[in-house]
Amino acid sequence: MTTVSTLGTYGDLSGSPLVFRNKIINGGFDIWQRGISQTANGDGFGYGSDDRWGNYGFGSTKVHSQQLFTLGQMDVPGNPRYFSRTVVTSAVGAANSVRKYQNIESVRTLAGQTATLSFWAKADATKNIAVEFVQGFGSGGGASTAITGIGIATFALTTSWQRFTTTVSLPSITGKVLGTDNKDYLGIVFWFDSGSDFNSRTNSLGQQSGTFDIANVQLEAGPVATPFEQRPVGTELTLCQRYYETGNVIISNNAAHVYLNQWYKVTKRTSSPVISVSAGGATWLSTADGFYNSSTSSSIATATFTASAEL
Repeated sequence: MTTVSTLGTYGDLSGSPLVFRNKIINGGFDIWQRGISQTANGDGFGYGSDDRWGNYGFGSTKVHSQQLFTLGQMDVPGNPRYFSRTVVTSAVGAANSVRKYQNIESVRTLAGQTATLSFWAKADATKNIAVEFVQGFGSGGGASTAITGIGIATFALTTSWQRFTTTVSLPSITGKVLGTDNKDYLGIVFWFDSGSDFNSRTNSLGQQSGTFDIANVQLEAGPVATPFEQRPVGTELTLCQRYYETGNVIISNNAAHVYLNQWYKVTKRTSSPVISVSAGGATWLSTADGFYNSSTSSSIATATFTASAEL
């Protein structure tokens, strides 16, 4: 029998198997390194606001943003600070959709096991959303085709916060082939708007406009949804920085060369994350631990950088 202290919100879980039970990173939407809003139409898959969450829109328009809970509210327990809002303007089209997803590193995650997803949600009116799981095997080297439509579930949202749970039996990956690009994953997809091309993945959700709010998303092993795991914000930021980091750099230079050797706060998921530097003419060479430059002429002294190793 496991005993959990009642100290604090959910107890002192040090040494308990309940620590890090949530496979979702940034499930409480506390970390927004890229910015607090994203507006797009037809942008496809991509990351643009809340860390580790992708926001997909094709055909239909979405406005995605950080929202602040009213201090002391009692609707969602644990006194969370933020939630995610997606405002959808649907455009008719069989291939059109708006969805929010997280790709959890490694398709081995919970494979062949029973898992439970829980989250809080509401909308601007009574509306359905759909959730599916995906097992992706990456690409290259004869990788197996991704398995979509796992554990499809439909949820009826109202204008009040409600907690929803669904339990899924994730398929075994025995006999499957991983790609050589190191991008295999277990995906969780929230569907808000769905053209007819995706009926088999959404229980024929259909197309709809509206405002959809999501909070405290948790995926864990087993058939029971436990209280949302409130990890320290600093810990959550560190977990996010394995996949994305941004910061400021100082570049020293002379008439012929620009020099920069930047170490990341957290080692990245891949050995060669995608680097973007806001200034300077160098060719930036990346490693899992940092990046540096090749020789070039430059007069830039300061810059900002991003390093992405997302799935």
